[in-house]
Amino acid sequence: MKKFKSYISELKVEVPSMTLGISRDKMPQVKSKDYDELIKHLNKNGVRVTKKSVKASTLKATQKDFNVDKIVGAISKIKTIGTAKPLIVSSDNYIIDGHHRWLAAKNVGDSISIMQSNVKVKELLKHVYSFPKTFTKGINE
Repeated sequence: MKKFKSYISELKVEVPSMTLGISRDKMPQVKSKDYDELIKHLNKNGVRVTKKSVKASTLKATQKDFNVDKIVGAISKIKTIGTAKPLIVSSDNYIIDGHHRWLAAKNVGDSISIMQSNVKVKELLKHVYSFPKTFTKGINE
C-alpha cells in the first residue's frame, strides 16, 4: 500500500479552465473569526445566507489563478475540510472565498460546506468587498 505522500505526489490536480477571470490578488478574503460579523454586514445590506453542504462539483470558479501546492495541501487535510470555514457562494453558485478548499473537495469528489447567499455573484462581490475586514492575498499567500 502506498503512503499518502507518495499518492499525493502522483495526483493530477484539475483546475477549472472556465472562470469569471478575476485574479487572486483582487479576490476578497475573510478570516473565519470574522464570519459572524460578515453575516451581520450582509444581512444589514439585505443579503441572506444559508449554511449547507453541497457536492463540490456543483460550484463555479470566480478566481482565475490557482496554486496547485495549496490545493494538494488542502487535499492532504480532506478529512478535516468539513470542519474548515465554509465557502462563501453566490446564489448562482460562484465561489467568492475558498477556491483552494473547493478544488481539493472537487478533485476527490467530495461535498463541502458553504454559506450561500440569496444574490448573484456581482452583487455578492460588491457586499463582501464593502465589509471592513475584507482583505486580499497574492497567489502564493
